[in-house]
Amino acid sequence: MAANRAFPTLATLLAVPLAAGALTLATSHARPLAAAADAPGKQIFLAKKCNVCHSIDSQSIARTSKSEKTKGPDLSNVGGTHLAPWITQFLQREVAASDGKKHAKPWNGTDQELKQLADWLSTLKKA
Repeated sequence: MAANRAFPTLATLLAVPLAAGALTLATSHARPLAAAADAPGKQIFLAKKCNVCHSIDSQSIARTSKSEKTKGPDLSNVGGTHLAPWITQFLQREVAASDGKKHAKPWNGTDQELKQLADWLSTLKKA
């Protein structure tokens, strides 16, 4: 019996890596992966010039238009109120926002770009 105590049990051997892995997972998911600075959705947002009308303060994206006529809402928390499928439909002008308004411009990119953009926007949530 004394010899068995000198060797760690299987449970002990597994506990340390599992605990370390849990810590790693918890810290690596603190910020959604899709909201990363180099996320395809963010690049599409900028390439399609969505920032002419919209700012995303949480991503340090400023609105470039100074006109109040083209001012859209800040999208820092769009994912806190809408899921990607709704965002997709809104950008395609198929649904209206809670104020009854549809998106000002129809989507002019590919379906893949739209999916990536909507997926990324849906991750934007204020803590």
